[in-house]
Amino acid sequence: MSQRSSTADLQQLAGLKLAAGDVRGAIALYHECLTFERDNPGIYNNLGVALIKARRFDEAIDALNSALKLQPGYQRPLVNLGKALRENGRLADAMVVLREALAIQSDYVPALVNLGDALAASGDFEAAQRTLERAVLLAPGHVEAHMSLGIARLHGGHLAAALESLHHAVALGPEHAEAHTNLAHALFCSGDWASSWPHFEYRLRRLADRAPAAAPAHVTRWDGIGNPEGEIWLIGEQGLGDQLQFARYAKLLEVSGFRCVLACDARLVKLLAYSLPEVRVVAFGAQPANPGTTAWMPLMSMAMRHRTAPDTVPYPKRYLAADSVRLDQWRARLTAIRGPRVGLAWAGNPQMETGRYVGRSPPLAAFAPLFKKPAAHFISLQKGHGVEQLGGVPFGDSILRLPDLDSGPDAFLDTAAVLECVDLLITSDTAIAHLAGGLGVPTWLCLMHDPDWRWMLQGTVSPWYDSMRLFRQPAPGDWASVYAEIAARLAAGKNTSAGNRTRHPEDEVNPAT
Repeated sequence: MSQRSSTADLQQLAGLKLAAGDVRGAIALYHECLTFERDNPGIYNNLGVALIKARRFDEAIDALNSALKLQPGYQRPLVNLGKALRENGRLADAMVVLREALAIQSDYVPALVNLGDALAASGDFEAAQRTLERAVLLAPGHVEAHMSLGIARLHGGHLAAALESLHHAVALGPEHAEAHTNLAHALFCSGDWASSWPHFEYRLRRLADRAPAAAPAHVTRWDGIGNPEGEIWLIGEQGLGDQLQFARYAKLLEVSGFRCVLACDARLVKLLAYSLPEVRVVAFGAQPANPGTTAWMPLMSMAMRHRTAPDTVPYPKRYLAADSVRLDQWRARLTAIRGPRVGLAWAGNPQMETGRYVGRSPPLAAFAPLFKKPAAHFISLQKGHGVEQLGGVPFGDSILRLPDLDSGPDAFLDTAAVLECVDLLITSDTAIAHLAGGLGVPTWLCLMHDPDWRWMLQGTVSPWYDSMRLFRQPAPGDWASVYAEIAARLAAGKNTSAGNRTRHPEDEVNPAT
């Protein structure tokens, strides 16, 4: 067998692995191919595609640029490069590259679809819709074109048309996981949660690297019907915020008479074990003692089993708790702060700031209106990424920093205690919002114009958390309006404004005890 035919076999095997979801294996094989043919632009292109799926965008950009150096004007890597740049938050660069691809062939549908996605991510929904409508006209059977058009229509404010496009995408691609999950997103936004949950189950295919951790060995998946003889293991999914949000279902399962074990990120074990004493909480990778009598289910699938609707979300008031010892310690440390205490958090996980969630977290500089006439004492609850911004704003010295906050291996143990000591949390869409909501702490959540599915598209209240008020960008990128409204409410002494809860929406801010 010649070297070239051997490389072709490796590429074919890599393609099969990629199609089967073995992204890491595909990347390894494409690198092996390059040891034989370093001048093959097609291999670099395929490697770039695999790296995009692995969310290793910087490496994908390098691989695709290598393909284009070897073969300038090669459309496939141009389009894939545009996608990688968009996912990496470089929207202007992405649009330049994609328009270059369209200059070579103006009716190249993959370029149109990716340009439409980039335009939508930039907030230009009308231009995105025009571009994607052209793609659909050119290729009526193109699943991704209909799907992207549906997304652009949804966030452009055309919900009925969005649902039509997304239903069409699912009809064209019944096993297309991303089409299903985007239809789920639109149905959530429409309030039709009952129809949404079955489509939401396709997240398990689309997010194979993030949803759920490996199920226990030799354990059967529970279908949600009947009462298994032994324990039911709920396997946490995705990020820390998702696990905190859906941990309520472990409590619901236990009080319904089942023996429940919740498997979660090791960093959350102590917090959730303290909060849910009736549930056994273990870290990912733990195994049951009796697998033959054990069943398992992805944690987020409990929402469908429970037939969760906006008015039937379990435990919207409070289901998490701060460790009493740490709470006493932090109360003692913060006792000198006699006025209203407001916690601040602004930056989420940078790995989540991709695709249409670019700009999900405001910069700390956007908080400036809160400090023109301070109505409270501000406490930073920011950890890791984003803390460096404190040194770059003129009001940074006005924010109390807690440098030893959660400095150990556990996430949020100290943060939960501090949250119990503040009157209000102001935060971006990040895990701490779910922690505060689960604790019942008054929370003002600042949302981008194009928010995640769980916050829906309209309204100031969240069915998930009674103590939370939602502040939405009136237009893409407009954080100024959000923080001007927050500053006005804070100056008026309002500490919450959502729904029916223990603290009335118009209560004044009072010092924490």
